[in-house]
Amino acid sequence: MKGRRTIHLSIEADFPSVRLLAAACHGVLAEWGLASERRSLLELAVVEAATNVVRHAYGGRGGRVEVELAREGKAIALTVLDSGASFDPTLVPPPREPDPDDPTTWPEGGMGLPIIRAACDELHYASDGGKNRLTLHLVVEELEVP
Repeated sequence: MKGRRTIHLSIEADFPSVRLLAAACHGVLAEWGLASERRSLLELAVVEAATNVVRHAYGGRGGRVEVELAREGKAIALTVLDSGASFDPTLVPPPREPDPDDPTTWPEGGMGLPIIRAACDELHYASDGGKNRLTLHLVVEELEVP
C-alpha cells in the first residue's frame, strides 16, 4: 500500500446498525494487519463512540453516524462523525481509580471514554458547521509498510 488509504462507512444512528459498523471496522483493521487484541480494542472504541452518538448526540431521534478509517504507513486515524448535539469528550477528566475494597467506588457506567482513550495514542475533537468529529490517532509499530 502506497500513500494514504481511506475507507468511509455510514449508518443510520440506531443500535443494530452500530453493531454492523463495528464489524465492518473490525474487518478493515484485520485487512490492514492489526493484531487481534488491538483490533478488538478499536472495535470496542467504535461501539462506545457510536453508541454515545446514538444515545446522547441524537437522543435516540435518528440521524447518521459516519466513520472514516484512514491509514498512512504505520499511522491510523479513526474518525466518528455526526450532526447531533456537540460534546467534547476530550474535556472530560478521566474517572478516579476505584478502590477494590470499596464497592461504592466501582463504576456502574461511564466507561466508554476510558475505553476510547485506551484504544488510541491521541484523541481529538472538533465541531464545525454542525458536524462533530471525534478522531482516534494511533501508530501501530507492528504494521508492515509495503
